[in-house]
Amino acid sequence: MKLKMFRVQNFRSFIDSGWVSCQDIIAVAGVNEAGKSNLLKALWKLKPAFQSDNKILHSDLPRDRFEELMDADELPEFVTGKFKLEPRDLGLLRKYFPTLKPFDTCTISRSLCGKYIVEVPVTVPTHMAQKLHNFLLKIMPGFIYYSNYGNLDSNIYLPQMLSKFNKSGVNAMLPAKKRTIKLLLLYVGITPEMLKEDMPLLFSESNLTHLTAAQLFELTQKKEEYQKLFDEAGERLSREFSEMWRQGSYKFEFTFEGENLKIWVTDAMGNKAPLEERSVGMQWFLSFFLVFSLESKLFYTNTILLLDESGMTLHSLAQQDLIHFMEELARRNQIIYTTHSSYMIPTQHLNRAKVVYKDKTGHSMVSNDLKLNEEHSNEASLIPVQSAVGIEVSKSVLNNSTPVIVLTEAEQYLLTAIKNFLTGKGHIKNDVIFVSAGINGLDGTAQILSEGRGLPKVFLADGEISDDMESYLLGRTYKGGEEDIIKLNSFGDYETLEDVFPYEIFAR
Repeated sequence: MKLKMFRVQNFRSFIDSGWVSCQDIIAVAGVNEAGKSNLLKALWKLKPAFQSDNKILHSDLPRDRFEELMDADELPEFVTGKFKLEPRDLGLLRKYFPTLKPFDTCTISRSLCGKYIVEVPVTVPTHMAQKLHNFLLKIMPGFIYYSNYGNLDSNIYLPQMLSKFNKSGVNAMLPAKKRTIKLLLLYVGITPEMLKEDMPLLFSESNLTHLTAAQLFELTQKKEEYQKLFDEAGERLSREFSEMWRQGSYKFEFTFEGENLKIWVTDAMGNKAPLEERSVGMQWFLSFFLVFSLESKLFYTNTILLLDESGMTLHSLAQQDLIHFMEELARRNQIIYTTHSSYMIPTQHLNRAKVVYKDKTGHSMVSNDLKLNEEHSNEASLIPVQSAVGIEVSKSVLNNSTPVIVLTEAEQYLLTAIKNFLTGKGHIKNDVIFVSAGINGLDGTAQILSEGRGLPKVFLADGEISDDMESYLLGRTYKGGEEDIIKLNSFGDYETLEDVFPYEIFAR
């Protein structure tokens, strides 16, 4: 089944989200406390992939309706999904229900008391209803919610790791960390059980004099076996990681040092360092990569991944790498993720972007419409989407025009008006764009706009500061670039740009 749309009602900050359309990947933008996490958690509880996550809590009820709902005879639905059956599902439907009129869509809801409501677009005989209900619940995808990816440490002390691995309570390993370490070992080709069995032999160097020849041979073989696994895993990780992480070339190595499993990372310059000395963003991406590249292949069949605030610690370019990685994951699993970042908004696929915001009553809503809605307070939540589009538009405009920096917005407006007039008369063939930078921003703006195209022209129209500004620029960014600085007063006795216009034209 594929999720085509969903709706959240009567859940935490949501009274009614409205219908949210779905694609293979959905990006959900919104400010803090808008309700992004609540949206994912409601969907997660439609059918958690792991039974232990199946509980609906008192805290899941909306606070301002808590008393009302607790006194109700029957608790209402809180999440509804509309699904489309895929070819395999349709084959099973024909096999188990050969007399039923064919259909390829269904709607499944869950109430706050845990009850499921299944609806199909055909009439179902009474004697067949429960069996069909159970069948559709079984083939419905499960949902997996992630908000913590358990960053790996560069040094894993094996005795402590093994002692905590299967414990519960205060001495237990954090679930996210446990999952990531387990997957790391699985990636290498070993398990905690293997390590526990082999540790007495692997770490018996201090007692080598007491070992027999046969025991020494077994120890050597075992160490060679583990080293081979480590070497192969390091080469495989270096290759696969580089396909997803484009912020540099890195080589990974796994080694035993005493009773410690160590992870080393060597950069393109040959600098070798433990993983923890690399950036937090890289550590996060490595943990994310291990969790999802392995779990999605080995465990996630017929599941939808809900990723809460993924990529927060990543640089903007690395966030774009993460989007690329998600595209790969989405071939096997639908993905819904939340974000604050404009770089996590898919500008080439804006139909994937949704906005969560609070209405005037303080309840969360979701919009598939990216226009500013004056009736509701969605302006702040739209900022990441607007910024993402703005970045793309500015790149496009700058790549196809000649930028000229001016000091004030008034100069920008006047020069743009002159440009538009001259363009309309056919006097200007190539587009010119005027960028207002201010006195303190001019130097930095010039440096940014020079990327890939050389220094932009600067037009200084204020006679009082033109000479000082020219000297300042020639001593810094514009050294040797006198021809790139144009001053209005070099064309005549003009103090400001307005002086160029006859009064009657300027008034008009």
